[in-house]
Amino acid sequence: MVAASKPHESAAPVGRRPKFDPQGHQLGPLATIASQLSVVVGLLWSLGVVAGLFLPPSIGLIAVMPVLGAFAIAPRSVIMQFPVSFSILGVFSISVASVLWTLDPTSTVLTLRGLIPAMIAVVLAAGLLGMRDFADAMVWAVWAGIAVTVVALILVPSTRIHVGGGPSGDDYAGWHGFFTHKNNMSPFFVLGIPTILTFQKSGIFKWCVLAVMGVLLIGSTSATGISAGFFAVVAWLWLRVYQGQEDARNSTLLFSMSLVGAIGVVGVTLSSIATITSAYGKDTTFSGRTEIWEASWAAILNRPLFGHGFAGVFSVESVTPTTAAIWRQVGFNASHAHNGVLDILIQIGVIGFVVWAVLWVSTIRAAWQVLTTMPALGIWVVSVMASNFVMALSEDVFLGGWVAMLAAMKMMLMRRPEVILRPSYRDGPIARWV
Repeated sequence: MVAASKPHESAAPVGRRPKFDPQGHQLGPLATIASQLSVVVGLLWSLGVVAGLFLPPSIGLIAVMPVLGAFAIAPRSVIMQFPVSFSILGVFSISVASVLWTLDPTSTVLTLRGLIPAMIAVVLAAGLLGMRDFADAMVWAVWAGIAVTVVALILVPSTRIHVGGGPSGDDYAGWHGFFTHKNNMSPFFVLGIPTILTFQKSGIFKWCVLAVMGVLLIGSTSATGISAGFFAVVAWLWLRVYQGQEDARNSTLLFSMSLVGAIGVVGVTLSSIATITSAYGKDTTFSGRTEIWEASWAAILNRPLFGHGFAGVFSVESVTPTTAAIWRQVGFNASHAHNGVLDILIQIGVIGFVVWAVLWVSTIRAAWQVLTTMPALGIWVVSVMASNFVMALSEDVFLGGWVAMLAAMKMMLMRRPEVILRPSYRDGPIARWV
């Protein structure tokens, strides 16, 4: 099999420098940089890196403009190779269509107005950029997220603690930067771990970036985030070992032994749940999550097919009777369902969940299949999706900007290897200036 030792693969023959052809299958410098800018701004906005600053929703439009410009100047051959996914269109469509039946039209419209353009920006860029250029944009987005968060923690004391945010209205610890909550910050850096491990060039800077993300996760005091971060590292290392097996029998044996071991770990975890939660400073309700799950499930059963609308529940601006009933049952103002699947069901219903599940399953299946042909891409996608799944056990990390991330992965995987691995503009004459 092909080793995954290099952060980026190249379709060019070994030892031969790829020829730069700005009028052929390359975007060229301007369109590439514009698309990369859309990835960075789109991810920072849709994943909530600066949500605590309460900036206007128009930032989402700013994110999509560069990539639209890239489409305008991209070679026709590149545009003709742009992939189309019906599952991506389905998730976006049902989210937007939920405006027609949402319980809270104001919150739904405001949320979608800010999110959709930024999400579209990321997805469009993923359909244009080559692997190397998209990977660079992902790394830059992680760097930017780290920088913004560290600056916030240093300069703004309130970003190091949640003021009046506890179930009893009390203050509690937890770094969150300009994210609105520590449980919004930790998923971003869990995404960052396999991204840096896979795509960041080797060297001391790589390990410094990983160390800073580790400190930020610990400072968040998010049990879910810390656990998922550890899992992301384990998953990434396991995939490197699995992909590096040259004998199919060894791969099968490793997979089987790992599966048995994972089942054993889950069994021990479930049997020791009280001890584990106590070690994290939690109780067996997981800080009231079991009550939130119960109340959310009751709300789902009231409107199972289409849900209550995107962002139609849990809004503090427009408290609907459903929202008030959930808060009354759990005893405090919960901000979301605290579970990825329940979050989908309560917002876009069973129909929306089925469409989303098709996208999720097809993406991870495609990523697994390219472990031998495009190992860096396959390892990155599978490790990110696996750690995201772990986060989703107690957080809402399946919708919103996370759909954009999932859709971007799907777009990359739908493209032919010779297209996705095409040389970057930085491999051509402009390389001496970049």
